[in-house]
Amino acid sequence: MVNSGTAFRSLAPSGTRVPVCWMLRRMKHKLVRNNDVHPNSGFNKWLALLITNGVGNMWFFYALAVFIGGWILLSKLGPLNFDPYPFALMLLIVGGIFQALAMVAIMVGQNVQAAASDARAETDHETLAAIHTLAAQAIQILEGQNKILALLEGHAKNA
Repeated sequence: MVNSGTAFRSLAPSGTRVPVCWMLRRMKHKLVRNNDVHPNSGFNKWLALLITNGVGNMWFFYALAVFIGGWILLSKLGPLNFDPYPFALMLLIVGGIFQALAMVAIMVGQNVQAAASDARAETDHETLAAIHTLAAQAIQILEGQNKILALLEGHAKNA
């Protein structure tokens, strides 16, 4: 027969015994967003996430290609001829200044996203540990029921 103590597991730090079947009911899965877990908050974090999410998509690539193409067309066909053929000014702006600023902002944004990912992984681990505990408890209960059924079959054969 199943020991009555197997249906309980110590969940609280004080050592009180709580029914395991209530474990998942008490645990609410946290919806972790990027803004929830990073220690820094405010405008800087918001801007870093905005730049990281904005620069890291194909629409930004298309916009940058149009910008560079427009620059070249205006420089060649425009009335001012403000940046001759090697396009040194464009390369300075796009290749140097923009890349340096975007690199730092993207690194900060990736740190924020990594912290959120770590928090989601921790929450998933807690949920899976609770499910494992419940599965182990269900196996113990089924083994106890198998023992009871075996005893009942033995009594039925003898009677």
